[in-house]
Amino acid sequence: MARTPNIGAVARAAGVSVGTVSNALNSPERLAPETLERVLDTIDELGYIRSSAGRTLIRNASDGLSLIVPDLDNSLFVDIARGAQLTAAAAGRRLVMANSGFSSRDLVAGAAPHDTQDEFLGYFAEARSGGMLVCAMRDPTSGIDRIRNHVRPIVVVNYDAPGADWCTVLMDNAQVGRIAVDHIADLGITQAFYVSIPDVVQPAAERRTGMREAAARRGVTVTEVDAAALTASVGSDITTGLVGALADRARRGERTALLFLADDLAIGAIPVLRAHPDLQIPDDVVVMGMDGDHRPTGNDWMTMTSIELPGYEMGAEAVRLISAESDPDHAHEREVLPVRIRPGATTTGR
Repeated sequence: MARTPNIGAVARAAGVSVGTVSNALNSPERLAPETLERVLDTIDELGYIRSSAGRTLIRNASDGLSLIVPDLDNSLFVDIARGAQLTAAAAGRRLVMANSGFSSRDLVAGAAPHDTQDEFLGYFAEARSGGMLVCAMRDPTSGIDRIRNHVRPIVVVNYDAPGADWCTVLMDNAQVGRIAVDHIADLGITQAFYVSIPDVVQPAAERRTGMREAAARRGVTVTEVDAAALTASVGSDITTGLVGALADRARRGERTALLFLADDLAIGAIPVLRAHPDLQIPDDVVVMGMDGDHRPTGNDWMTMTSIELPGYEMGAEAVRLISAESDPDHAHEREVLPVRIRPGATTTGR
């Protein structure tokens, strides 16, 4: 492993004193702009990260783990965090979590994401975390490379980076799309609308790939519809625009499936369909979500078919791999966990 750069190495490389490097980090206003720029460029080049803890705190923190999740409004990441925390606790290790605030809505709108994934990578590296779990919705490679000499082991969850030099835990997102199409094909349905955000995040792209493969294999004609966001209101608006075509098909005795990337989209669709006099769920239209986000309750008008995602298992497996990395003979692993269908009345009628 490459030697971790210290403040002296930065000073030598920048041609300044250790005190000047310290000023650049703590009192930059004391330095001439060109000197400050040279020192900061050297810090970036060497990958130096100052330690916020003394040796005693570092020793105490060595068993602590860090988890970065992109979005705690998404139940998948809540489940991942729960699996990681409980598994870490069972092993006698503490886990500290940070939410980077990623939003796919920014990417759909063509804006750069405003998440703080890289900032938290640096923060936990500075705190000398004993291991880091990075649950990512975008490629974390550059941020990890920046801290790699300061934190080991690192496990990435939910993002498959080509040539990754770390362990990875994934779910089979292509299987999500395949299961959805196979389910409606088993019901005898040959026409479907597939509602998803564009392929701005890896899971959306992989689920679309699986959906298309299964549709070709099963002879299902799928019309793809772009969603601006994964919300109930967007699902309602899209379905409002489709009910005319759905009703025409129903009058001809044709049954149609609505497949939604997210359960929230499907939840928005159901009231629109129920309000139409010529449409019945599931006799004329079947509705299916694909992220298991909506847990059935006794207050549901009818249970919704969806795909159960292995969030808890992903978090637990990530902690296991963190522990396995302590073995000097350990080889990096790429774990892909299966998903399963959760049948409900919106497709089966029961």
